[in-house]
Amino acid sequence: MTSSDDAKKFARVLRYLLDSKERHSIDQIAHGAGLKRAEVALALSHFAESGLKLDEENKAYTLSALPDSINPAVLFCGLGTRVMGQTIHSYKSIGSTNQAARHLAESGAGEGTLVIADRQSRGRGRLGRTWHSPGETGLYFSLLLRPWISIIRMPALSQIAAMSVCRAIEKVCGCPAQVKWPNDCLLSGRKVAGILVELSAELDKINYAILGIGINVNNQRGDLPSRIRSGATSVAIESGRRHNRFNILHYFLADFEKSYSNFQKYGLRFMGHELVGRSSVLGQRVNVRLGKLRLSGIAMGIDQNGALRLKIKDEVKTISAGEVSLR
Repeated sequence: MTSSDDAKKFARVLRYLLDSKERHSIDQIAHGAGLKRAEVALALSHFAESGLKLDEENKAYTLSALPDSINPAVLFCGLGTRVMGQTIHSYKSIGSTNQAARHLAESGAGEGTLVIADRQSRGRGRLGRTWHSPGETGLYFSLLLRPWISIIRMPALSQIAAMSVCRAIEKVCGCPAQVKWPNDCLLSGRKVAGILVELSAELDKINYAILGIGINVNNQRGDLPSRIRSGATSVAIESGRRHNRFNILHYFLADFEKSYSNFQKYGLRFMGHELVGRSSVLGQRVNVRLGKLRLSGIAMGIDQNGALRLKIKDEVKTISAGEVSLR
């Protein structure tokens, strides 16, 4: 596996070529990217071995667009964060990014460690459901977090992440996105992304949290399993064109880094009216499933811990977890 330090150097080669828009020799790239000639040669060798193709002619190179490829150098290229994604573990195929991130957490990996895969064979959503994760279409990744907040505030983390996913999608494709409490993102009323938060905690301390996210980016209608096709969509389906998956990832990581910091300091208050404005359920009559329990009422709001306030007749109940559907 390419080290993060090497990948960051390789990313400087990609960035230089993308910014210059011209063909350059190894020596010119080394000078422009602030690297040694041997480091540029190593980067070019890595690109060739990993299938990342540059336009080459007479040993001069150019790059017209960032490749849509699971490659650490591509992931670091354009990454504008201080913590989130500064250590990357990338895989062509993996069972579950959440499981891999959990192993890294138990081994002492730092906050912001990113695990990303082109394909998952055992991708999971909430309630043990399978998350369909075909290759070269979606974003499947997990972030290791080490929050210092109280456990009672953790349900709001999925709300923070969902807001960042919606902003990233809108930034790339312009399609308005909504949040369906507690952890789904919607385009045109259909699910485009899901979030799974898993915790390791004691009574008064969170050891770590794993934030797992799956986004349908370039899936076509036929790529979606028939059992979910009517309720699911992708960024490409809604916008009518394909998108570079890693532009969405870069926007998400930058936005989430800021939101996560503000959330730990101020709670959900910093979200202001956007939390209400993006909700697909607030003000609606909904059904909430809590295991075998079924509740029906009007979704009145979301409290500072991320719980749903549900009005049932003349009583308002606070629901910290569950599955919501519109009546």
